[in-house]
Amino acid sequence: MIEKKRIENANIIVGIWIILVNLYFIPFSVLNIINEGGPMGYGLLNFPIILFINLLLITALLSIKKSFRNSLGLLIINLIGAIISIFLLYLMLSTPLMD
Repeated sequence: MIEKKRIENANIIVGIWIILVNLYFIPFSVLNIINEGGPMGYGLLNFPIILFINLLLITALLSIKKSFRNSLGLLIINLIGAIISIFLLYLMLSTPLMD
Protein backbone atom coordinates (compact mmCIF):
# COMPACT_ATOMS: atom_id res chain seq x y z
CA MET A 1 0.00 0.00 0.00
CA ILE A 2 1.30 3.40 -0.94
CA GLU A 3 1.73 5.84 1.91
CA LYS A 4 -0.76 8.68 2.12
CA LYS A 5 1.98 11.31 2.26
CA ARG A 6 3.46 10.10 -1.04
CA ILE A 7 0.04 10.20 -2.74
CA GLU A 8 -0.53 13.72 -1.40
CA ASN A 9 2.83 14.92 -2.70
CA ALA A 10 2.32 13.26 -6.08
CA ASN A 11 -1.17 14.78 -6.42
CA ILE A 12 0.18 18.26 -5.73
CA ILE A 13 3.10 17.89 -8.15
CA VAL A 14 1.02 16.45 -11.00
CA GLY A 15 -1.73 19.03 -10.39
CA ILE A 16 0.73 21.90 -10.67
CA TRP A 17 2.23 20.26 -13.75
CA ILE A 18 -1.18 20.19 -15.47
CA ILE A 19 -1.86 23.81 -14.53
CA LEU A 20 1.47 24.89 -16.03
CA VAL A 21 0.83 22.96 -19.26
CA ASN A 22 -2.58 24.62 -19.54
CA LEU A 23 -0.90 28.03 -19.51
CA TYR A 24 -0.07 27.18 -23.13
CA PHE A 25 -3.22 25.31 -24.13
CA ILE A 26 -5.88 27.76 -22.86
CA PRO A 27 -4.67 30.72 -24.98
CA PHE A 28 -4.18 28.31 -27.87
CA SER A 29 -7.79 27.16 -27.68
CA VAL A 30 -9.09 30.72 -27.32
CA LEU A 31 -7.11 31.88 -30.37
CA ASN A 32 -8.30 28.83 -32.27
CA ILE A 33 -11.92 29.77 -31.57
CA ILE A 34 -11.38 33.45 -32.40
CA ASN A 35 -9.66 32.62 -35.70
CA GLU A 36 -12.38 30.06 -36.48
CA GLY A 37 -9.80 27.34 -37.05
CA GLY A 38 -7.71 29.18 -39.60
CA PRO A 39 -8.32 29.80 -43.29
CA MET A 40 -10.24 26.60 -44.02
CA GLY A 41 -11.29 25.62 -40.50
CA TYR A 42 -8.92 22.68 -40.14
CA GLY A 43 -7.64 24.04 -36.85
CA LEU A 44 -10.95 23.13 -35.25
CA LEU A 45 -10.18 19.45 -35.77
CA ASN A 46 -7.77 19.51 -32.83
CA PHE A 47 -10.25 21.34 -30.60
CA PRO A 48 -11.70 18.18 -28.91
CA ILE A 49 -8.20 17.12 -27.85
CA ILE A 50 -7.37 20.60 -26.55
CA LEU A 51 -10.72 20.70 -24.73
CA PHE A 52 -9.84 17.41 -23.00
CA ILE A 53 -6.57 18.93 -21.80
CA ASN A 54 -8.37 22.07 -20.62
CA LEU A 55 -10.89 19.95 -18.68
CA LEU A 56 -8.00 18.36 -16.80
CA LEU A 57 -7.80 21.64 -14.88
CA ILE A 58 -10.84 20.50 -12.88
CA THR A 59 -9.13 17.35 -11.64
CA ALA A 60 -5.86 19.21 -11.12
CA LEU A 61 -7.52 21.81 -8.91
CA LEU A 62 -9.40 19.08 -7.03
CA SER A 63 -6.17 17.20 -6.35
CA ILE A 64 -4.55 20.32 -4.90
CA LYS A 65 -7.53 20.88 -2.59
CA LYS A 66 -6.92 19.56 0.92
CA SER A 67 -9.86 17.12 1.06
CA PHE A 68 -8.95 15.31 -2.20
CA ARG A 69 -5.16 15.15 -1.85
CA ASN A 70 -4.99 11.50 -0.88
CA SER A 71 -7.24 10.25 -3.72
CA LEU A 72 -5.55 7.56 -5.78
CA GLY A 73 -8.18 7.80 -8.53
CA LEU A 74 -7.46 11.49 -9.11
CA LEU A 75 -3.76 10.73 -9.19
CA ILE A 76 -4.22 8.12 -11.92
CA ILE A 77 -6.46 10.40 -14.01
CA ASN A 78 -4.03 13.29 -13.61
CA LEU A 79 -0.99 11.16 -14.46
CA ILE A 80 -2.56 9.83 -17.67
CA GLY A 81 -3.72 13.32 -18.64
CA ALA A 82 -0.35 14.86 -17.80
CA ILE A 83 1.52 12.33 -19.94
CA ILE A 84 -0.79 12.96 -22.89
CA SER A 85 -0.68 16.74 -22.50
CA ILE A 86 3.12 16.87 -22.17
CA PHE A 87 3.44 14.73 -25.28
CA LEU A 88 1.07 17.00 -27.25
CA LEU A 89 2.86 20.09 -25.96
CA TYR A 90 6.15 18.66 -27.18
CA LEU A 91 4.62 17.90 -30.59
CA MET A 92 3.11 21.36 -30.92
CA LEU A 93 6.29 23.17 -29.95
CA SER A 94 8.69 21.04 -31.97
CA THR A 95 6.77 20.77 -35.25
CA PRO A 96 7.94 23.39 -37.75
CA LEU A 97 5.38 25.70 -39.32
CA MET A 98 4.53 25.37 -42.97
CA ASP A 99 5.05 28.83 -44.45
